[in-house]
Amino acid sequence: MNQIKTTSNYSNRPLNPKHLFANALQILLPLSLLLATANIHAAERDTYESNGISFSISVRTPDQIRAFYTGRGFPEAAIAELTSKCLLTIGVRNHRKDIVWMEPAKWEFTTMHGTKVLRISRDAWDKRWAEQNIPLANRATFGWTQLPESRDLYPDETAGGNIAIQPPSEPFTVTASFDTSEDRSGAPVTFQSAPLTCGTLSGTQQ
Repeated sequence: MNQIKTTSNYSNRPLNPKHLFANALQILLPLSLLLATANIHAAERDTYESNGISFSISVRTPDQIRAFYTGRGFPEAAIAELTSKCLLTIGVRNHRKDIVWMEPAKWEFTTMHGTKVLRISRDAWDKRWAEQNIPLANRATFGWTQLPESRDLYPDETAGGNIAIQPPSEPFTVTASFDTSEDRSGAPVTFQSAPLTCGTLSGTQQ
């Protein structure tokens, strides 16, 4: 797959401060997760490129997750909830001349035997945090580390963040499809990852 770099047709588009701020946090916070835990485990990142879109994915270990959120003052109940899940760090960049639509709800997570894997949505996390009375400051921090539920990516725009899934007991793949063009009339671009495996806590066996 060849990377396509283009000149934006939207160069005169007014900059949206909300988009800029959100992009910065969604890139920097997942990056800080990697940097803060680099000495614990080296998470491999798979990168794919097709039809002007770059897509990367890596799996976070429970030890990485614990180190990151403990360092940010999360209570033990929240950390236990997070380390019981499988967190995938996603990165997307639009090299095209038109808009790319990123909607994780449309992606598929499937084990090697064809079983569908549950993705945990933002709404589901919000409900769980409310049940556990997790402080609002922690919820806000967690929210910024998650991949947006929907984002229209303009030329040269990026998005990044984590996705949480229920950890399957066997390798799985991610199939991520992106609609294209402002009215979604363009041909979709689809990626399928190589098989991935969720990590386990140190000293435990899956």
